[in-house]
Amino acid sequence: MLSAIVVNWNGRSYLGRCLEALLAQVPAPDEVLLVDNHSDDGSREFVAANFPTVKVVDTGRNGGPSLARNAGAAAAAGDLCLFVDNDVVLQPGAVAELLRVLASDPKAAMVQARSLCGDDQAVVHYDGGDLHFLGTLVLHNWYRPLAEVEPGARPIGAPIALCFLIPKALYELAGGSDENLFFLYEDTQLAYKLRLRGYHAWLAGDAHCVHLAGTAGLSMRGAEAAYPARRTFFHSRNRYYVLLTCMRWRTLLLTLPAQLVYGVVYASFGHARGHAGHWWRGKWSLLQLIPKAIAARGAAQRGRTIADRDLLVSSAMTVHPGLADRGGKGALRRALDRFFAIYWSLVRWLCG
Repeated sequence: MLSAIVVNWNGRSYLGRCLEALLAQVPAPDEVLLVDNHSDDGSREFVAANFPTVKVVDTGRNGGPSLARNAGAAAAAGDLCLFVDNDVVLQPGAVAELLRVLASDPKAAMVQARSLCGDDQAVVHYDGGDLHFLGTLVLHNWYRPLAEVEPGARPIGAPIALCFLIPKALYELAGGSDENLFFLYEDTQLAYKLRLRGYHAWLAGDAHCVHLAGTAGLSMRGAEAAYPARRTFFHSRNRYYVLLTCMRWRTLLLTLPAQLVYGVVYASFGHARGHAGHWWRGKWSLLQLIPKAIAARGAAQRGRTIADRDLLVSSAMTVHPGLADRGGKGALRRALDRFFAIYWSLVRWLCG
């Protein structure tokens, strides 16, 4: 049985297209739940009036997408959960292909749909990525023309959580989404927790969805988009939180010099954009969360069968188009990628 869980906060303008496309899938989900983080834009009332078959779950507060996903999984009757963000429009055949890919691999835990840019559906937005040893994701085919990318399914390091299918039992095995993260890196951490247990993540390249404009103040689209200050806060805090919960202590110690170099570069980036206060608040919030990260660490590590050296990569990191493509910034970016690749090659085989 398939339960589709739509995550929403103040996304009324998206919900019509999202739910219409979801309900039109063949096969259609056995149930559809709208999990709403206590929106104040009339989202719940809109769905109740226009989509009476959709069950509405009000979380009572805006606790971020992790809270909504966990509440949706808890309320779901199905043994499979399809998580869909409110600004995602599934294309025909997407659910059937996601189910096919999941069934093709007994160790498959997460399957992501290929997302296309809402303002240009001939361009790929997210195809998942690889787990970088610095805690970030190296994104696949980011902003590449759809005509240039390979169709079909393939393994990936981690999905992007905008649209993914997962067995409910595995979602619960991993402890669900960590609500301490609120936003950003929560999908990276979930994939890390499953993959260190020996499970696989997949991209269903023939399951297409259109990714619309996102959440104001958090999302960014296109080369001209400004980098939101709140993303600086969450990046400053959440990357280290994920490392503390998922990475072996030995790996973290061995990679600490590179982690600090990356941290300094990102801090400079944030300060240059006037986000110094957000960056420092992120670090202060991280200090406050360390006890919770350590508490979550035991559950995250339980059942580990795969070493960090076999999960993590040192590929060139993904940078938003236009941020560091040319000139001095581009040269610095390429130099840092080389440094991190060399560093990882030196310490990788010592990592746990």
